[in-house]
Amino acid sequence: MTSMYSSSLEALQLPFENLHLFDNSSLSLNASSTGVFPDPQRNHGLGFSRVGSFRSCLDYFTGESMNLGSSMFDDVNSNVSPGFQPIFSLGSEYSYGYSNWVIDMAKTEEGSKDLQKLLSNSTNNNMIFSWVFDFIVELMIDQSGRYLFQKLIESADETQLQMILEKLLVPHNYIYYASLLKYGSCSIKKLITVLEKSPLITCVIKALSDKFEKLMMDPIGHYVIFECLDVLDSQTNDPLNIQAMKHCLELVRHEQGSVSMSGFVTRIKGPRRDQLLKLISRNSAFLAQDPTGNYVVQCVIRLQNPAMNDQIFRNLEGYYVKLSTTKTRSYVVEHCLLSSGLDRVINELLRSDRFVSVAKDRYGNYVVQTALKESKKREISLHGSLVVKLEQHLKCLQHGYGRNVVSVLRCLQ
Repeated sequence: MTSMYSSSLEALQLPFENLHLFDNSSLSLNASSTGVFPDPQRNHGLGFSRVGSFRSCLDYFTGESMNLGSSMFDDVNSNVSPGFQPIFSLGSEYSYGYSNWVIDMAKTEEGSKDLQKLLSNSTNNNMIFSWVFDFIVELMIDQSGRYLFQKLIESADETQLQMILEKLLVPHNYIYYASLLKYGSCSIKKLITVLEKSPLITCVIKALSDKFEKLMMDPIGHYVIFECLDVLDSQTNDPLNIQAMKHCLELVRHEQGSVSMSGFVTRIKGPRRDQLLKLISRNSAFLAQDPTGNYVVQCVIRLQNPAMNDQIFRNLEGYYVKLSTTKTRSYVVEHCLLSSGLDRVINELLRSDRFVSVAKDRYGNYVVQTALKESKKREISLHGSLVVKLEQHLKCLQHGYGRNVVSVLRCLQ
């Protein structure tokens, strides 16, 4: 099959003495046949309502149905729509015109699969690379085209990868914009994986760290940051970790940002991890009362870091009763009860003159239920104190949400 590929490619070149396939040496690092990013709305007149219009052309490359005795484009012209005029000129015009056609192929499911099959040797890799290079961003954000992009970067050499990165970063940060799109983010995540051991990965990290806050506030973009944390080492990710500490307190007060920071906290590795946890722990009293910030406090508590949790529990003293009667904040108190903060929470509840009100509250009753269950398992003396206090107000608790507490109390006796 390799010889068939080779002979068909040679046959493709023979009729035009000035036509050539691009190799690494024929494209500079900022190479572009046009210098202009393509208009996504362009219309090349390619009637791709049928697969045959591009499948027949691929026959020349795969060695199937070759007919070297006739014009090399006879099959193509016979299958495309009547208005189609292939742009096969000399020099760079050939490459650019054919690139338009190949990109449209790549943006169909079958066309993308066929082009991926061609990526079996270095000659084909260089050829396809030269065709799609000018439209690499358009390719990577397309539903079908992204598969060709991902296959192409897997087979690309270091020079080609450097060219792709320069295309994605100069003059615009297309890495950032692609990361915000469903299919583009998949391509960027694949790029991160491919560049894991390459020094080029620092360029990607720099581009992402420059837009860290916006990416973390985006429902799609934050997954690209997570990919870096999952795949790369802590030293490579250090610019991202620094940005996380810089923007932490703003992000956790944003609905999506809070969710993203919770995921970041569970993934971060290396020396910056403790620094980030300390930052959250020091501000836990403020964050626990925030509608979205409390989720990150819960996340840190679940990590079961003794030093961090101890600081959180100390900072929250005096706030446990107040937090217990608010929907999302009450979850923070429950997390404290489920960890080493059990005694601090129960002692504050027992001392409060609002204890019965908490037990009757729509959200507070869940806190008291958790306190009863956990103290029964871990702190029997505290459990006894809770039972005594509640039994003094059984009549009052027989109505509303207090009934849930009474039910748990009876089950535990």
